[in-house]
Amino acid sequence: MNTGFRTLWTIALSHAFHGGMSDALAFVVPPATQDALKAMRAMAREIDGRLHVLIEEDADGHALIDSTGRTLVFGLAPRSATFVQYTGDLGLQKGQQALFANAVSIDAIDAQPTGVRISGSRITITPKRDERPLTLRAVTAGGLPKASITLSPTDASWQWDAGGLQGEVQITEEAQPGMVLAQQRLFIAPGLADCWGVLTLQIAADHVLHGHDFTLTLPAREDVLRYYVLVKPANQADFDSIQIQDQGAATDSRNPVTFTRHVPPFGQGHLSPDLLDPGHTRQLVLFEANAPIARQARGPHGIALQRLGEVLIGDLPQPGADRGDAQFVVHLSKP
Repeated sequence: MNTGFRTLWTIALSHAFHGGMSDALAFVVPPATQDALKAMRAMAREIDGRLHVLIEEDADGHALIDSTGRTLVFGLAPRSATFVQYTGDLGLQKGQQALFANAVSIDAIDAQPTGVRISGSRITITPKRDERPLTLRAVTAGGLPKASITLSPTDASWQWDAGGLQGEVQITEEAQPGMVLAQQRLFIAPGLADCWGVLTLQIAADHVLHGHDFTLTLPAREDVLRYYVLVKPANQADFDSIQIQDQGAATDSRNPVTFTRHVPPFGQGHLSPDLLDPGHTRQLVLFEANAPIARQARGPHGIALQRLGEVLIGDLPQPGADRGDAQFVVHLSKP
């Protein structure tokens, strides 16, 4: 019998920081998914930042194994340590990782991920609550109880071996039966605990018949641009003439960035004037953007520093992938 392979899925990443399609994330295929692919007579191959899932078909173009209804799990691993620095807020709590799925629509990756803790089978669970005794219960996403323990006053955490259990698990913390004080959401996936996030996709019948393209879309981090300009002006009129204007909006096909001019003292969260000019030998002016803007690998361009109508710096620096904030100090050395 002649057989071949055809595409079940193509999975790509679009990141606003890069302006579209990106290879910023690698797709990790854990052991459980490798086993599932073998059972499906399928394979996964990553090429140029896209993950291709291929299924085997017979000479008539029919899938050898009907995989409709199966769910495959993939890890999402940043290729650069700066990935979390330029990726926007996904609404997750501190310590949570992103779980993406096609739960809302079988044909699209949900825009909003679920916050989970990705773990292996052996898990140390530290309760959020300090009450003791405290009962911890592990319940699957389908509502099936899997394990429980009551912590005594000397117990700080629960060392739980989930065995062969995989997928979403809810941990509830109860001081009394049925009285839930706090919850934690786990995603048990051996081999993926070190990943930034995880992607779970369910296979639809139409995917098997015709193939399907998925795109995981991520936002860029947003910052308020702040430029602190230190100068020895010739006079007050010279100092007052210093301005920052966005001259590149039309070229970049975007809305212009506007700034408000401030002189010390500045508000909380700003750089200290004493830190910027310890000797108090210069005048200081701050130009603060009136709204946050998304980080971009390139641009925005044309944000210019002017004095007396002359452009001194045509392209002021922008926060790239590796900056912790969007605050810049500019020194004008000549009056």
